[in-house]
Order: sequence, then C-alpha cells, then structure tokens
Amino acid sequence: MANRAEPTVFFRPARSGLAKFCGELEAKVMETVWANGAMTVKRALYFLNKDHRYAYTTIMTVMNRLVEKAFLTRTKQGHSFLYAPTMNKNEFLDYAIGAIITSLNEDYRTETASHIGGSTHKKRKK
Repeated sequence: MANRAEPTVFFRPARSGLAKFCGELEAKVMETVWANGAMTVKRALYFLNKDHRYAYTTIMTVMNRLVEKAFLTRTKQGHSFLYAPTMNKNEFLDYAIGAIITSLNEDYRTETASHIGGSTHKKRKK
C-alpha cells in the first residue's frame, strides 16, 4: 500500500460479511465496484437499483465517503467522476483483518494471543 492513504477500518462483529468493516450500503457499493470495476455514480446506481431504489445523491454521498475512508479513489472523467477501488477485495480483507488483529494485540496482547492459532470464539449463553 505504498504511496496511498490507509483505509479507515472499523470492526462491528455483530454484522455479517463486508459490513463488519463499513456501513451496510458502503459494503454494497464496494461489492459492486469490485465485481464490475471502476465506475461512475450513475453506473453504480444502475447495479444497485436492481435490488432496491436508491437516490442518485445517496449513492454519490456513499461513494464520496468511501473516498474519504480511502476505500475508493475519484478522478474526473468528462462531466463525471470515476470511482475505483484502492485495492482488490482480497487485499482489503487482508489489510482490514491485519489492522484489527494489530489493534487488539496492542491493547490486549495476552488475550489476543490466546485466540490466535486455532481457538474459536464461543458465544455467551443468554
């Protein structure tokens, strides 16, 4: 990841899939961009509106937030902006998981070490 900003990663273990690392709609946008390549807001809206009706401004706002978080880059192309991922999905997952483990290790070295290497997380019984 030389010469580019590091993505802002949050971890929400209760969520599923990519939404563990970003918002639900942000995750949908990223999955769309990874699956279809760099695109404009209008093109993203085309793909996303197959399952739901989003406003153009909603998707534009989400894509701009993903630029701020360094998940996407934005370059001017004619009258539009072209949004492209800063890394592919596997690179992102590797980065995000590494960032989470590093952060946990910095604050909870012993506890983190006891979970790395095969032990699984057990849910508490209610």
